[in-house]
Amino acid sequence: MARFVVVLPLVPLTAGDEFTVADWPLHVTLVEPFQTELSPAVVSEVVGRAASGAEVVLATGGEAAMFGRRRDVPVTLVEEGGALTPLRDRALAALGDAGVDFGRVRPDFRPHVTRKHGRQVRPGEPVVLETVALVDMHPAAGSHHRSVVAVWRLGAASV
Repeated sequence: MARFVVVLPLVPLTAGDEFTVADWPLHVTLVEPFQTELSPAVVSEVVGRAASGAEVVLATGGEAAMFGRRRDVPVTLVEEGGALTPLRDRALAALGDAGVDFGRVRPDFRPHVTRKHGRQVRPGEPVVLETVALVDMHPAAGSHHRSVVAVWRLGAASV
């Protein structure tokens, strides 16, 4: 069974890019990790349709918070005026219509960027979310790697 996540990276990514779990690029998660029997091509098509027509999101770094089950993951909230909610809703609906079961989708969507290895978004810092990326959470490279399946530029044609 495949496992994917849909993110809005803060740095340019292209299909085929790979990185380790420890070196995730800064990003805002749009759709939490999910498992599916659907092929990467089908999931890519579904996410691409959901991203189609969405505009670039201009946001700002907000306050610091702690996430995770034990509240031990430092993040910076992202103030985006609700612009991400319609995109998230479209992606969730499209994936759900394709048969993806979201057993763990959080109803209290709070866009944020996880702080890692000294990389972070600071309060008040401008955040421009220009792309949506579909990331394979279990690529052939192994469990400690991630692979970008597809990327879509917001407000434009697919990259």
